[in-house]
Amino acid sequence: MRSYAETLDYIYNLRGGEIDLKLDRMDRALTLFDRPERRYPSFHIAGTNGKGSTAAMLHRVLTLAGYRTALYTSPHITSFTERIRVRDREIFEEEVVELADEIEQRTSAADIRLTFFELITVMAFIHFARRSVDVAVVEVGLGGRLDATNFVTSCVSIITTIAKDHEAYLGSELLSIAREKGGIIKPGVPLVGGRFAPEIQRLFEDTARARQAASYFLGRDFSVSPKADGRFDYSGLHGALSDFSLGLTGHHQRSNAALALCALEVARAEFPVSATSMREGLATVFWPGRLETVLERPTVILDGAHNEEGVKTLTAEMRERLGAKKATVVFAAMADKDWRLMLRELSAVAGDFVLTRVAMDRSADPQEMAAVVHDAGAIPVAAVPDARQAVRTTIESASPDDVILITGSLYFLGEVRPTVMSLAPPRDNPRTGRYPT
Repeated sequence: MRSYAETLDYIYNLRGGEIDLKLDRMDRALTLFDRPERRYPSFHIAGTNGKGSTAAMLHRVLTLAGYRTALYTSPHITSFTERIRVRDREIFEEEVVELADEIEQRTSAADIRLTFFELITVMAFIHFARRSVDVAVVEVGLGGRLDATNFVTSCVSIITTIAKDHEAYLGSELLSIAREKGGIIKPGVPLVGGRFAPEIQRLFEDTARARQAASYFLGRDFSVSPKADGRFDYSGLHGALSDFSLGLTGHHQRSNAALALCALEVARAEFPVSATSMREGLATVFWPGRLETVLERPTVILDGAHNEEGVKTLTAEMRERLGAKKATVVFAAMADKDWRLMLRELSAVAGDFVLTRVAMDRSADPQEMAAVVHDAGAIPVAAVPDARQAVRTTIESASPDDVILITGSLYFLGEVRPTVMSLAPPRDNPRTGRYPT
């Protein structure tokens, strides 16, 4: 049997790491394992941004409420095992090795060639079934309609936001992207949605109605009201609750919290949750790489803003935090993203740029990005090909009052977060993301 490192190398390189959005391979593979995804209900979450944070909130609340709750998210930040959890325990490395071997043997015998994401989705579904979970919180990988997760037995479908991303697979128009993400809406399963443009909300309403599913939207059926002290009030389908605090920072996280609270309201007959569990869950939720302050002097913030919508949200938050001050922005992105637009947006809060690369072939070239920034003038820029070196040098040369924003691809954050953490004195170390078990 392979070692853990050999297993990860095998699954990362399945079919050359290609993305191939089809459902037939998953259907056949899950049948080989007696449809594990049907043995528990799932909160199924799609959307351009906010999926992971919303999933983390639901998982935390349901776990505190006493349910044996599973969580499946992607990508990971530091460790592959972050993707698959039951309660607050990540899947063990030896379980990854054993399940990957078992799935490979059965699918090879049946001549089924799974992609990377398909194999780990099968792995998660099997792991959850064998751990006899009460409920799962499952984040869509890409799109929705043809995503490998779209076999779950949903109790609620959630769509967070719609914006341009993965256009090669989902289309270049917002309505085409919405149609793909709306593919998670199941017959008779309620939909909880965020704030959308009128034509997108109508699309989701029409899709839900055609599938005889109720639909609820932020701003129409439920709402969130921020307060001056950072807390917020929630007005829901069955009443209102006030003075919530939230473990995740950023105004947009209140909208994600509202989606989680509405989904819990919709599922309350099957999964009743007390107001105490809701409050404690939202107050203590942790999700790495989302406006995460990992050092205080200098202030170092990590945020996985990897598309246009994410960067605009991040820039608005940083403007509010910085005031007239500027940050050193350390940035890396994938070549297929609109990194030019992202850099333009970040220029509003950047005193200087340090541009680097993700340790992947698909990474944007830091020299090319630096040339674009240089040609625009005004903002000093440096290109440092080694991401860890870029981060370490930037932090070590900073003054205590400086602000450093490390952002871009989530793969980039995963690569450099351990380096940043190694520079934090013990008293400044934040939570690791693993709750006590």
